[in-house]
This record gives sequence, C-alpha cells and structure tokens, in this order.
Amino acid sequence: MPKALSKPLSPDQVLDKMAKYCAYQERCVKDVRDKLKTFDISEEEKTKTLDYLLNNRFVNDERFAKSFVRGKVNQSGWGVNKIRFHLIQKGIDKEIIEEALGQTDEEVYRQRLTEILKTKAKTIKADSDFEKKRKLAAYALQKGFESSLVWEIIKDLAI
Repeated sequence: MPKALSKPLSPDQVLDKMAKYCAYQERCVKDVRDKLKTFDISEEEKTKTLDYLLNNRFVNDERFAKSFVRGKVNQSGWGVNKIRFHLIQKGIDKEIIEEALGQTDEEVYRQRLTEILKTKAKTIKADSDFEKKRKLAAYALQKGFESSLVWEIIKDLAI
C-alpha cells in the first residue's frame, strides 16, 4: 500500500527534526547537508537551518571525528587507514582527521589489533604457517591496519 502523502513540513518543523537528528548521535556537516536535502524547503531555509545547527553546536566536525575514531577503534576494530578513508568520504578536513587519529592511545590500538589477530587465527584454515600468516595479514589490512604494524604483531604471535 503506497504511503499517504504527508503535508510538507515548515522550516521550524525541519529545524526541530534536524536538532533531534543531531542530538541523537554525533553528525558531521556532510551528514546534516545530506539529510536536509530530503526536506522540501528552500535552499535558503536549508542554509539557515545548517547555520543554526552549527552556531548552536548541534553539529561539529571535530567532535564528530573524535567520536568516530574512538568508536571505530574500540567497537568496530578498524585500523587507521580505513578510519581515515571514511572520514575523508564524510568531507572532514585533513587537519581535523589527523588530530582525531592522533588522540588514539598507541598501546590500546596495538592491543586491539593483537586481539583481532588472535581471534581470527583460530578460524583460519591453512596448509602452512606461511599461508595462515598471509591470510591473517590480509584480514588485518582489509580492516585498515598499517602493513608494518600488522607484520610486526604477526611475527610476535605464536601461531
């Protein structure tokens, strides 16, 4: 059954919805712009809404980048390369990206990679240690970890 056509929202209603959208979780400017495109309001109203959200700190790319990095390292197990790529896709400034990545605790990051490799090593089927290590490295690289760090940790693992 087709969705009934709803009455267009007023600019104030759009602002209210966007404030809730931003308050629910950290958003970057690109996410907010993309969401604003889904509303049937003028470009001028979209710009006013975005300006309001920026001026009242509902949206902040620095805060978003720091939260994104923390979440992707701690919960998703992503490496720096994958995180950097996704932040670039979100339109985050390179200086902000580097600052956010710089706040990652190196020891926690290494420990996270070690845990990921140990867990994955239990599930890899290979005919030789060489093949197993190659598959482990490919897995870690696909998750965005740096090649030199991956091989350093694989070398130290008892496989």
